[in-house]
Amino acid sequence: MIARLTTAAVGIPLLVLVVWAGEPWFAMAVAGLAAIGAVEVCRMARNRGMTPSQTSAAVLTLALVGSHYVYSTDVSTPGFTLQGLIAALVVVAASFYSVKSFGPMKPRSWGLTIGAALYPGGLLAHAPLLRDLDQGLEWVVFLLIVTFSTDTAAFFVGKAIGKRPLAPKISPNKTWEGAIGGFLGAIVAATLAAMALDLDSGMATILILGALMGVVGQVGDLFESRLKRIANVKDSGGLFPGHGGVLDRLDSIVFNLVLVYYFVIWGVQ
Repeated sequence: MIARLTTAAVGIPLLVLVVWAGEPWFAMAVAGLAAIGAVEVCRMARNRGMTPSQTSAAVLTLALVGSHYVYSTDVSTPGFTLQGLIAALVVVAASFYSVKSFGPMKPRSWGLTIGAALYPGGLLAHAPLLRDLDQGLEWVVFLLIVTFSTDTAAFFVGKAIGKRPLAPKISPNKTWEGAIGGFLGAIVAATLAAMALDLDSGMATILILGALMGVVGQVGDLFESRLKRIANVKDSGGLFPGHGGVLDRLDSIVFNLVLVYYFVIWGVQ
């Protein structure tokens, strides 16, 4: 518990700072975390005797996030010429390296390497896009508040009154009571966060989005738990003492990130 609290005390202020700072720092932080997450996927696969390329997965992940950052950058801003050019060159070089390195690998290893890059890289690549939207800062904060509230509510409700297992073969400690608590926590958190952040969206839309996030985030959690169960590991990594690896911290966020981004551009903007 001391390790968890210490990590949270250091990590949360850093997270707030990076989100507030915006681009390119936000995209760089996301790319770094995504690359580490890709390596964690590869290590879990290697734990089962498979042979994906950790380096190629990490590089391809950086290219994915970098390409989305370039896409999200406003070409009319003075800083685009340098930032965009550098990012574009990195994307091209990283993509070339990744494709070239597939040569010596077997087709199955290719697929595993690409899969490791797409999850979480392909999902986290939406972060720069979301941050670049109107009220992008507010929507990222909304995403984090609702997702963290879902996890917290599910944990405490499950501990307090949880009796019926939700998915015993995937995550024995999760219960239906906890899942319902997380779902309701997401709706409440979405309502309060939307009002506090003064989001440009109707309350009915926020309630629907909150309800969806309460489901999708928990599905993301179960998905990552399934990967760990297959790999026979407790945590995806050890980057965050007391909390596990990058995937352990972002499992709910990556799925909700994609949901929020497309919900905003299709249903709100």
